[in-house]
Amino acid sequence: MLLGAAGVGTVAAAGGLAEGPPERPPRPPAGAEIDQDVFRTRVRDAVVHLAAEDSGAPRNAVLDVTFSVYNDARSSVPLDYLERSLLRVAAPGGERLLDAGRRWEHLMSVPGEGGASTQLPPRRTSTVLLRIKAPGTEPVPAGAYPARLDIDFGRYENHEDFLTGRHRAELVTGDDERPLVAAQVAVPVRKAG
Repeated sequence: MLLGAAGVGTVAAAGGLAEGPPERPPRPPAGAEIDQDVFRTRVRDAVVHLAAEDSGAPRNAVLDVTFSVYNDARSSVPLDYLERSLLRVAAPGGERLLDAGRRWEHLMSVPGEGGASTQLPPRRTSTVLLRIKAPGTEPVPAGAYPARLDIDFGRYENHEDFLTGRHRAELVTGDDERPLVAAQVAVPVRKAG
């Protein structure tokens, strides 16, 4: 008994009883549904194709990522919430495609019959389009885009304001106050002909 306690003490002193490495987030396949609490999101497609600009500029290669998003809230939710939950959208080499100040521009919308919307309607699945393009007017070849995207999804929690009773969604964070990754998805990027 004494020998066993001494052994445990030695192992603990050497750091053997410390926590192991942090658990990796789930890595569901592309197309699988990601539960983000407020949303249930599925990456349907990622394709590089030529798109005409509204200004009449020449057609340029863009990367369109299409999501199916079910908004579980009782009211419409601005697309900013979904965009904030995309913690990382990057090429395999690590270049982030949504960070401010980078060489890529992006626009997220809910395409519709009367025009694009920036709201996710309540209790309904919507198609959401994330368009990523190189800035400027110079033509960008389709080969400039990655063949795969790595997307880290965050998860929301519903919080109730103690004084007003109103509910709001907040990204789940770790001890370091950084959003936790709920799932990591590798999405192949198609090149349209």
